[in-house]
Amino acid sequence: MKRIIKKYFMNEKFMIRFISLLTVGIILFTLVWFLSYYFLPDGFLKGKAVSGRIVGTEASNTLLAEWGKIVGYNLGAVCLLVLVNLILWFDLFPLGYVTVFGNLTLYSIYMGTNSFMISMPERMAPSFAIFARSGPYEMIGFLLVAAATYNQSRFALAKNSYRITSVPRLSWEQWIGLGFGVAIILLAAWREAIMIMAT
Repeated sequence: MKRIIKKYFMNEKFMIRFISLLTVGIILFTLVWFLSYYFLPDGFLKGKAVSGRIVGTEASNTLLAEWGKIVGYNLGAVCLLVLVNLILWFDLFPLGYVTVFGNLTLYSIYMGTNSFMISMPERMAPSFAIFARSGPYEMIGFLLVAAATYNQSRFALAKNSYRITSVPRLSWEQWIGLGFGVAIILLAAWREAIMIMAT
């Protein structure tokens, strides 16, 4: 297992890391979406997430205000992801990977149980119709950010925890991945704002 993690998820090549994370993300998302759609009740997580308290339960008055609200929340999540990536888990991978997969899992449960604060007309069964929504693109953006900042850990959490003193600078490839990730998150937020204002 350790060898697989090092080979694919901690690979020096950005695209190998990203595709590895994306592959696991797609499998995890599809599985949890399927299970939550068929086995969990409608609105299972509605009102239970912190996001509802932060962004509210009603749409803003204008499209731009709604977009700004979503962008603020998502960029806060990006900052949290980068901060968590500063911790290396047992010399295997940065904790940001756990954060991004946790976020993806929550989103798939929200989708399967229609637990959004501003609900869809009905639950969405697992299908390719998901690509008409903004969520998958937000998740891709977060995966890009996680892959781009994988080697920035400052502290190793292990049996004998230690500080990491030699941290490389981000390569041009990582900066591009980070930029693309943030850009996709911003565009997905615009799409989400349009969908919210249309309901």
